Amino acid sequence: MKVHRLSLPATGALVLLLAAVVGIFTWQQGLPGAAWLATLLSTALLLAGLFLLGHGSVLERLHAWLDVHPARIMIFPVILWAVYAFYALGTETATLAKTLGITLYLAGPFLLLPAAQKLPQRRTWLEPIAILWLWLPLEFGWLRTALLSPAYRLHHLLAQLLAVNLALVTFVLWRRLPGIGYRFEWQRSFLRAAGSNFLMFAAIAIPLGLGIGFIRYSYSSEKWLLVPLALITTFLFTALPEELLFRGLIQNWLALRTRNRAASLLLAALIFGAAHLNNGPPYPNWRYFLLASIAGIFYGRAWQRTGSLVASGLTHTLVNTSWGLFFR
Repeated sequence: MKVHRLSLPATGALVLLLAAVVGIFTWQQGLPGAAWLATLLSTALLLAGLFLLGHGSVLERLHAWLDVHPARIMIFPVILWAVYAFYALGTETATLAKTLGITLYLAGPFLLLPAAQKLPQRRTWLEPIAILWLWLPLEFGWLRTALLSPAYRLHHLLAQLLAVNLALVTFVLWRRLPGIGYRFEWQRSFLRAAGSNFLMFAAIAIPLGLGIGFIRYSYSSEKWLLVPLALITTFLFTALPEELLFRGLIQNWLALRTRNRAASLLLAALIFGAAHLNNGPPYPNWRYFLLASIAGIFYGRAWQRTGSLVASGLTHTLVNTSWGLFFR
């Protein structure tokens, strides 16, 4: 089956377009000139990393470059640190504590994990520790509130982009965990997997969600105007980062270690559900846990069937967008 890949010129154009949208949004927020420029350029650089690290030819060249001198990997956390420093200085949010915190956060995975070329079958128990290192500061808000100022509205997006870039450098470039499926490429089978798993989830989740009072029908035709933007932003900034973590890293690691596809699918779905317990009120939100766990099963099935985070990300995007369109 033919594989369609995003070309480098198209990648550059997409990064510029998304950066322009961010620039317009932040300009409308009335940011001072230096803060606006720092936010715009930091976002553009992190978006570039997001797309380039999902480009096959770029990855091949980077892997070959790192094979010569593995220590070169430290260039990448230094680049991420410089992006943070540029943002923090431009927005006047830099402090010694934040600088030390971000330095430790960025360096931690490379202090924990050996390179893929070294001891590839050993110290695998350190991989889940590295995953938690990457995830928990973002999950509990430390990265976006303690390191990035909430005064500039895009702190959540910037924190997420920073964490995703670090996860990609750690597990795609450095550790080279097999089977992650992070590629900006397209096949018709991805759409079939996404559509079928979305429909199966909807058949379960809609009556269940209505029955337990988790969702309520709330439709208006005006919402359709926001659907195109919602599809793009949900896929890039919600679905893809979460699928990278819960399917590409957690479910993938469980499958590699247990060699049991069903068990790894169920465990990863439960972990995904547990990550939504703090989405309340109420706290803990058990109804959200239940629906998110079921959703995680179908996201995981899409990833298993295709080996691509694009497929599970599309399933995730369809669920989130339809929820916003028809329910609340």
